[in-house]
Amino acid sequence: MIVLDAIIPLPPMWCPRDACARRCVLLLSTHMHAENLYELEKKDLDKAVATLKDAFQDDPVWNAVFRDDPNIDKALTGFFAIPLLYGMKFGKAYATSEQLEGVAVWVPGEKSSMGFLRLIASGAVSYGSRIGSVSMKNLSTLAKQLEPDRKRIMSGKSYTYLTVIGVGSEYQGKGYGSTLLKKITTECDETNRYLYLETESEESVRFYERHGFRTEQKIVVSHIDVPMWQMIRPPNAR
Repeated sequence: MIVLDAIIPLPPMWCPRDACARRCVLLLSTHMHAENLYELEKKDLDKAVATLKDAFQDDPVWNAVFRDDPNIDKALTGFFAIPLLYGMKFGKAYATSEQLEGVAVWVPGEKSSMGFLRLIASGAVSYGSRIGSVSMKNLSTLAKQLEPDRKRIMSGKSYTYLTVIGVGSEYQGKGYGSTLLKKITTECDETNRYLYLETESEESVRFYERHGFRTEQKIVVSHIDVPMWQMIRPPNAR
């Protein structure tokens, strides 16, 4: 997830509900096409947040980050609302359909770090207050480990940052995740941009490799002892 410099550092999210392989089928479903995706609006925020909370309910990183929060549901609502609103304003936020079976947010690399003024402009600034202090500290620690690596890896490159992608549990394994990813990779190919993400499972790594990604670096998140892979996809990679 993108990083809010001014209020709350938020690291990236890439592995909703255990692993991408469980939420994304390897081949696109014949009835879904990337060009027919639904562009999210602010009226969709509550439903989009619910989709991401469902998709990430078993994720080891976010379970560790938020486990001591006094109101986990409230904290997660704020946590997921921020990138959605930010993406609507400064990047792209799409769902597979108006039913929001799956959602994804991506932003230009030059806007991947959130500042206070951008948060205000996106309407996301108030959502940070929903996250408890312990969870906030965990997020800050994680972001401080991830963001410098991203800036170093992507230095000098024109790129897009895939900040979050998730599919609701009842829709996993039906091609929704792959359809969302196809939309993003096609856009990057057409604009000659790299695509960057982090993920935390070997299954997810294999999934992304099949979509043209390669691993630049594997790290272990120090305070929660969870591995993460920093991956990039060059333009027109296969």
